Amino acid sequence: MKKLLLGDSVGNQLFPNTTANDTVNSLCCNQAIGIIGHFFLLNNYLEAGNDVDTVFMLFTPSSFLNNLNQIYTYHYFLKPFYKNEYKPLFTATVNEQIKKIPYSAFCQVPTILTSNWAPNFKSKDKIDYTFISPVSAEYLKKIKLLSIRHNFKLIILSPPVSFRKKMKFDKINKNEIAKNNFDDEFKDYFKTIIYLNDSLFMDGTHLKKEELVYYRAFYKKTYIK
Repeated sequence: MKKLLLGDSVGNQLFPNTTANDTVNSLCCNQAIGIIGHFFLLNNYLEAGNDVDTVFMLFTPSSFLNNLNQIYTYHYFLKPFYKNEYKPLFTATVNEQIKKIPYSAFCQVPTILTSNWAPNFKSKDKIDYTFISPVSAEYLKKIKLLSIRHNFKLIILSPPVSFRKKMKFDKINKNEIAKNNFDDEFKDYFKTIIYLNDSLFMDGTHLKKEELVYYRAFYKKTYIK
């Protein structure tokens, strides 16, 4: 397939990575692997010899905040990606973040790797960004470089979002986009966000099952043509 989709857990609701999605191949999973994790998935896909003409990134605005500083980072990022094949692709920022996570050096020990255990990690980082974290910025730039090297179009979209979050997202500092030279990539991102009544979401973030069919068809018809 020539079209590839990366995305967080809402993206995966709309385009599950376990089922055929007609014209698009989905690698959507969750936001906890960070934009760095999605970069690895994309890089692996391309290095395996797959040819794409368009890569869609389907992420809610809050997904770009991940700076490998979440309680989920140990289980969802370190366990699958803190391996020799990926370490050469870690930036200095990533290595610094990993150092802050308790027991990071032991994440590949078989009894830990294959269990659900993770340390009760609470980051003490000072957050001076409202939309794009330092790690997200570095790996979005790497995804842009892949788009140039492999000659594909990069389109970043948001899945539907609850009205409850609109006020928070309206306060996002858009200067973070320009500062990182992402003006083209986010040109229409905020204009195309679909805000829905909170009653249509299971938990304020994930859509109820009955909404998925309609919005899956909408995104296919409107964007993934």
